[in-house]
Amino acid sequence: MDAEGVAPGAKGTDWTAEQVAIVVASYFQMLERERAGDKINKAHLYRRLAPEVGRSEKSIEWKLRNVSAVLEELGIAWIPGLLPAHNYQDSLVEAVEAQLGLHPNLLIDAVSVKPRFTSAGGPALVPPPAFLNSDPQDLQPALRRLVGKYDPAARDELNRFLGRAGEEMVFKFEFDRLCQAGRRDLAKEMDWPADRGEDHRGYDIRSFEPSNGEERLLEIKTTNGHARTRFWLSRNQYEAAAQNPSTYRVRRVFHFRNGAEMFDIKPPLDAGLWLAPDKYVAVPR
Repeated sequence: MDAEGVAPGAKGTDWTAEQVAIVVASYFQMLERERAGDKINKAHLYRRLAPEVGRSEKSIEWKLRNVSAVLEELGIAWIPGLLPAHNYQDSLVEAVEAQLGLHPNLLIDAVSVKPRFTSAGGPALVPPPAFLNSDPQDLQPALRRLVGKYDPAARDELNRFLGRAGEEMVFKFEFDRLCQAGRRDLAKEMDWPADRGEDHRGYDIRSFEPSNGEERLLEIKTTNGHARTRFWLSRNQYEAAAQNPSTYRVRRVFHFRNGAEMFDIKPPLDAGLWLAPDKYVAVPR
């Protein structure tokens, strides 16, 4: 049952699979245009779809926001202004899956990307979310299967444009933060070894605490998904955290293209993260 009301004459009725498919297809067409730099008139879309699907404009907007919620789970940037709205039917998940098969280019950034901020102040450093170490298996079955099919952790790890853009944003954030605190001396000492391909260090950026000058070794993990979107940690990164418990931080950047925010996770990492082995090194006996 749609929770946001429907058009007169359709009140109290479930959305049909055909109605859902039409709205989801329209969302993806609009998302393609938004990615191409076109200005999107969402109100015009609501008016056009209302008679076609027999639902109110408000109901259609809510259904489009449901699509944003599924994309958020998949680590895909959604259309600005259509904030994710949860509590949707499995048929919507299935319709999103069908559209992803038709629009595979939306699964990963093929060109350089830039963060989008909710204010002119840039990204916000926020506290870690509660229950960060929740089990991914808690997702509803249809969504869990889709997340498994289009694994956001694997795609984020392979998305070199997104990864570098996240590191660049954090480096600038840290540099500006030190300068604003009157510690330009520390800002000049910052380092970005990952930009030189020095992945063996187990961290991406070396920064400092402005108050006391304490070193910070930041491993940057960036996603277009929400704060609890899972990510990969290498053994090297995990060991670097264990060897530097007072200085190491995993800097999780989320909603990169939808109002970028970030938070830090301190060692021991298994106290703040749900950790599970994903791959094993296998050597024939």
